[in-house]
Amino acid sequence: MKNKIIFCLILLSLIAIVFANTNQEDQNFSVYIDYEYGDMNYIKEQITNVNYVRYKNEADVYILFTKQSTGSDGKKFTVDFTGENIFRGINESLSFILKKGDTDEDKRLKSVQILKLGLIRYFSRTDIADKLTIILPTEKIKEEIEDKWNSWVFNLGLSGFFNGEESSSSQNLWGSLSASKVTEEMKVQFRFNGSMNKSKYEWDNDVYESSSNNKSFNAYLVASWTDHLSFGFWTYIYSSSYSNVDINFGLYPGIEYNIFPYSESNRKQLRFQYKLSPNYVYYTEKTIYEKYSEKLVKHSFRTEIDYIQSWGSMSVSLVASQYLIIDDIFLENLEKNKITLYSNISWKIYKGLSLDLWGNAARVHDQLSLAAGDVTTEELLLRQKELQTQYTYFLSIGLSYSFGSIYNNIVNPRFGD
Repeated sequence: MKNKIIFCLILLSLIAIVFANTNQEDQNFSVYIDYEYGDMNYIKEQITNVNYVRYKNEADVYILFTKQSTGSDGKKFTVDFTGENIFRGINESLSFILKKGDTDEDKRLKSVQILKLGLIRYFSRTDIADKLTIILPTEKIKEEIEDKWNSWVFNLGLSGFFNGEESSSSQNLWGSLSASKVTEEMKVQFRFNGSMNKSKYEWDNDVYESSSNNKSFNAYLVASWTDHLSFGFWTYIYSSSYSNVDINFGLYPGIEYNIFPYSESNRKQLRFQYKLSPNYVYYTEKTIYEKYSEKLVKHSFRTEIDYIQSWGSMSVSLVASQYLIIDDIFLENLEKNKITLYSNISWKIYKGLSLDLWGNAARVHDQLSLAAGDVTTEELLLRQKELQTQYTYFLSIGLSYSFGSIYNNIVNPRFGD
């Protein structure tokens, strides 16, 4: 009899523990975090009072991280909290800044801090609200430090790689120098780029050598007009052995209109651009049009839509350009043109089913710089010269599907991820 009583007490204790755990889990609402390149393991270790789910459809709170570049070459992260189910209609939007010199650890700490701040609104509506403690700093907020650089940011880069084996070798050098200033009213940038590539192949007692180089200078000034309208000026100088351009330079204006306010650009944009580009070009070799130099006027139109929502993201742009004047002669037949379509789409179709699409395609009828004469086998195989074509394309498509448990709370770092 005594053994039966002990057994019943143990059984009742186990049942009580199970129900206690179940009730505790019921207090934890479900969260889905859409954070590209975020350290989710660290987030799960630091915030343990929620249930992390693998599908946004199962979440009580959907959290989306988006980012944009800042004027000081840093990143501004905007974090949107969207309430669903029991929290429907309770939304929040917060942000934090990562400076250029900030480390991955800074990114992890700031990410967790912003998540805790945003989740307070939801925790305050659960049983855990009585356990929350808020500690405010007591020191005075320091005055803003004067910027001795006046918002200017400078970057200097130099890189290279060298590889080879018994029958081949290659070298690549690349360098850049830039200066930029970004404020609410305008953007200014000056940038120099240069690269050099050399390759050597030996086969069947024959030696094939390839070399190419590119140099460029670009500058622009873009000014804010309204919350929807901007205008700017661009200038450039460049040379390219691959494109048969000894030197090409120009100065041109442009205007842009955004259907949505620029203040909403981290989530959606629908922009229309127009540029008018006069330029002068001197060729390295005579072109297929019997020209050593030309004065050109080209105009271009670009429309682009960027959209980031809970279902995924989409960026699609269409660029059309056309030559209007060649050597002071207005073209009646505007057949020298190019149309390019760019796309980047990530669509979360349903729960674990996702479709990713990247690509571009162009119809090409404006290769004015093509060198006259035949292309040798070496130039063809080693891509030393640009070849005539009527189209180009690139396409990458991926479809993925995952299924199983919707909960994703456990972190196990053994033997890596």
